[in-house]
Amino acid sequence: MSHHDLHPNTNERESPRQLRVENDLEKVSNYAILTQCLSLNLVILTSSSFARLIQEARTRPELQSINEIGVGLQGAVFEQVGERLVFKKEKPENENLPSNLQNEYQMHSAVSDAFQCYGATTSCRVRVPRAYEFISRAKEDQFWNDVFPTIPSAYQEYGDVVKMERILPLPKVVRKALLAHFYGSPGQLDSTELERALGNTKNKHCLARVYLGQTTGPIARDSISLRNFPLYLNTMNDFVMDVKTLAKEVGKAYAIMHWSACVNSDDVEFVLGTSIVQRQGSDAEPLGLQHRRVGLYLLDFGQCEKVDLWQEPDVVYQAFKGAMVTGDNRLFIPNCQSTPDLFAEFRSGYCEAGELILAERKLEDRFDMEDFMREYEEYAGDFL
Repeated sequence: MSHHDLHPNTNERESPRQLRVENDLEKVSNYAILTQCLSLNLVILTSSSFARLIQEARTRPELQSINEIGVGLQGAVFEQVGERLVFKKEKPENENLPSNLQNEYQMHSAVSDAFQCYGATTSCRVRVPRAYEFISRAKEDQFWNDVFPTIPSAYQEYGDVVKMERILPLPKVVRKALLAHFYGSPGQLDSTELERALGNTKNKHCLARVYLGQTTGPIARDSISLRNFPLYLNTMNDFVMDVKTLAKEVGKAYAIMHWSACVNSDDVEFVLGTSIVQRQGSDAEPLGLQHRRVGLYLLDFGQCEKVDLWQEPDVVYQAFKGAMVTGDNRLFIPNCQSTPDLFAEFRSGYCEAGELILAERKLEDRFDMEDFMREYEEYAGDFL
């Protein structure tokens, strides 16, 4: 399959929810936009600068620039205009750490393959962007000849790179509503400042973290940023988001990581983003228009480690529950003490998916999902 193609996942097999047209959404309140659009499997017809650039860049090489769209502990993520993939470039010296980019590529590939295998079987609606290729800094590759002339000067040195499928940001109409809702109240930004923030290139790369495990938290005020925008539980409830479904799907995702990919899930992230969908009966969208489906995505496997399921069950359980209570996992997993009803949904999704995978892998006599969840709750109680 070409790198230009997006790999199918369980979401593509589902019928999309009612289409929302961006122009119509702009006629309703910002709150109404957020209550309608932050919903899994919703499709929005949007006028997209990304779509226009993809079309135009195919015949205009001068438009095929490379732009930084994210920065993390391991390195920076770049888009290449006209491509539907991104690449992550490792920071200097990070290759010497256990959590280097090559390790992340291996963990990412294992999780991606596991979701390809069990995503549909478990009816899991979480998507994992495909990891396409690892390119060593020492490898003589056409990639570097293509990239160097256009990569930002600060990054013009050889380094390990991973090419992966792109998660598209939330559409402009949603980004505008987020800015207005959180920053447009009296005493904050006026309309001119909001428009300037909306036009900021960095704010176009908007993914929203789904913090099911944290009721409230800070929203940055000193510098307005829509990158990795935090949606806390109270906020999601205020927007009438289906947090029970989100919790159950996150539970399934952890079970697939653990019992199929054999990855401990340390410090992974769950975000709302979008993907392009082709409408039935339509060969191509008009220039600049896209049907964008809202989805829940799993990413960031840089701290993950493999777990050998042939160790003693107690050792395996400890590896998984130990990772679940550290790092940002506590932000994404519902709190079993303060929100027991929501945690019950996570627990249900985890056990259902885990039992199915263990049965198919003939491991149901070694591990018990109910036992593991009881151990996790007891263990988590010391950390929460």
